[in-house]
Amino acid sequence: MVVIGGSLMTALNGMNAGMDTYISGQLSTLAANVLTVSPSQIMRIGQPTASSSQITLNAQTVSTIKSLPGVVEVVPYYRGGATLVSGSSSQTPSLVGIDQTKLFYISPSLSLEKGALISPTDSIGIVLGHDVAYPAGQVEPFAKFGQTITAQYSHLETEGSVQKTVTEKKSFQVKGILNPTGSMMVDNNVYISPSSANSLLEKESKYSGIYVVTKSETLNDQVEKGIRRIYGKDIGISSPKAMTETIQNIRGSFTSYIQSIAIVSLLVGAVGIVTTLFTSVTERTREIGVLKALGFSNSLILMLFLAEATMIGLLGGSLGLVSGVLLARLGFGGMSMGPQASMSPVFLLKDLTYVWVLCVGLSALAGLYPAWRASRFDPVVALRKE
Repeated sequence: MVVIGGSLMTALNGMNAGMDTYISGQLSTLAANVLTVSPSQIMRIGQPTASSSQITLNAQTVSTIKSLPGVVEVVPYYRGGATLVSGSSSQTPSLVGIDQTKLFYISPSLSLEKGALISPTDSIGIVLGHDVAYPAGQVEPFAKFGQTITAQYSHLETEGSVQKTVTEKKSFQVKGILNPTGSMMVDNNVYISPSSANSLLEKESKYSGIYVVTKSETLNDQVEKGIRRIYGKDIGISSPKAMTETIQNIRGSFTSYIQSIAIVSLLVGAVGIVTTLFTSVTERTREIGVLKALGFSNSLILMLFLAEATMIGLLGGSLGLVSGVLLARLGFGGMSMGPQASMSPVFLLKDLTYVWVLCVGLSALAGLYPAWRASRFDPVVALRKE
């Protein structure tokens, strides 16, 4: 149980640190001075349930936000799930309709492997994110530069009381392939012009969201308050900082739950140590009497049995660290996000030290009473024990 508890805590700490590193890397690819405005309020851990009301994001919304002090640029976009078909292969990436001349505001590290970004008036061009063009685990690329692919968008339509699925199709030519950025929010997307996305996804000129670029990260709060003053609490506003806090809150709640299980395992291990040593003291009563008859003091007997408990903690804690490292690596082995966005556990010295000291400390504490009881034996009575 000491090994199990120690390995659980080690694995959990390593996976948490790895997740923190991964999230920071993902968000670092986005500009810190960009706010993301969505039609409805975003729920966050620890806050009351968000309102179900939605604000319609349209051209008027863009003009209003752009007039606020501190705003440099406003970039609206359409987003939806579409099936891309290339030969006999298909994928369902996130399809984004956005003015690609302004993409560098949102992702400053963006660059192209082949081709170029398309203009807002290009109705047939499409730009593929790196992970879409080169799917993980496949030798051949999904689509090559200059190739024609088909985008399919399915939705429900109601005629009278009957609902039916309607599929819209449109052909696009691959005019650009992005270099990997390490961000799933870019590498797993495909980009077309806003007009093409509005038509294919049947958005009726209602934007899925708006990127608001401020003059500086320090003005984010000021601009957010300005938007709230106009549209109230129903509109959703987030920033890389807010997204990080939300993810960390969710992860923190899960971490607390799992850590409590690990600590319970250690406590059960401590009870096991008490039972084992108590039994050991009972079985070795005659041996203890012999030691006392030879002149061993109470304190020395106490230290002998306490050393046994500590040794259990030393061995269990050390094995727990090793097995925890292996467990964390095994756990993250099935959580690859692609060659450019993979996660791996991170083991901090302070976390490893904390787990090891906790294992040793609990074990020594668990052995305290059996060791004390052994030290209090009367040697005459102990020697008579059969």
